Parts: sequence; C-alpha cells; structure tokens
Amino acid sequence: KTRVHRDDDLYALGRDDLTMMASDLGITETDLRMLLPKAADNSLLMERMMVARGLDPDRVRRTSAGLMRELELACARCGAVSRCRRDLDQGTAARHSHEYCLNAETFDELLAGA
Repeated sequence: KTRVHRDDDLYALGRDDLTMMASDLGITETDLRMLLPKAADNSLLMERMMVARGLDPDRVRRTSAGLMRELELACARCGAVSRCRRDLDQGTAARHSHEYCLNAETFDELLAGA
C-alpha cells in the first residue's frame, strides 16, 4: 500500500514521481497536490465503508488495484466526509451510503460480482 499520510510526504516526492502519479490518476499535478493530503483520511473512511458494506478492502486492492485508486480518488473529492464518518461511527453507513457516497454503486457492483 502506497499512501501519502502527511503533507510533508507529498513534498518529499520528486517532480518525476508527482508527474507519473498524476498521469496514472488522470489528473493534473495541481489537483494531485490538493487531493493527496485529504486522501489519507478519506481512504481510511473508504475502507471502513467497504467493510460496512461487506467488502474486503485488501482483497479489492489485490485483485483490482486500478479500481481501488479510482475509489480512493472519488473519496478524496467527497463533500460528505462528516456524514460518512458519523454514519460509520453509528453503524448506519451501509443503510444510508446511497444517499451520499460517490462509490456506493461501485460497491454494489463489487458485491454483485463476489
């Protein structure tokens, strides 16, 4: 698992690494710099949501690394982080995720294919 956990980690990456990472994600370096600091926290929420929905994040990462990056990118752009965290903490996330989770339909597809 490669994740940037702090703002400092992002700036420790070389320009070539940033360029390659942004290209792999299909975004600009500017977007990458904006998203990565939020991505670490949102990725943890995403994994909690996956578990709440009945998915194994490690299995998805092993079998579909590209899809996992797309899921993480969607979570990094999420505007419902507070609600997600609250629902996860209250145990109601699986029931309400379709109301706000950008990845809810993809999680449904993963569950259907399992």
